[in-house]
Amino acid sequence: VKTGLLREFTQPEDLKVATHLVNAIKSIKIRITESQPIDRAISSSGGISFKELDEKLMITKIPGVFASGEMLDWDAPTGGYLLTACLALGKSAANGTLEWLDK
Repeated sequence: VKTGLLREFTQPEDLKVATHLVNAIKSIKIRITESQPIDRAISSSGGISFKELDEKLMITKIPGVFASGEMLDWDAPTGGYLLTACLALGKSAANGTLEWLDK
């Protein structure tokens, strides 16, 4: 879906220059025609198992690749907790990345 949106709403040359791509993504307007019931709006399960990660959130089978947020297999209650947890996990993964790069 993400790739389709980029192809639909950007010019091919926009994909080659990072600043053009960022501006194109930020300016995409998506028309919402209807909403879904709350049980469909909740985050879905699935993702990378915590068993596949070290304590710094690095994927043990792919050294140097870190995972966080909704990339992980975990469920969070609705009501802002998911966003808070994603930010906290992102910070942890970023710190792990910085430590790994310093080695």
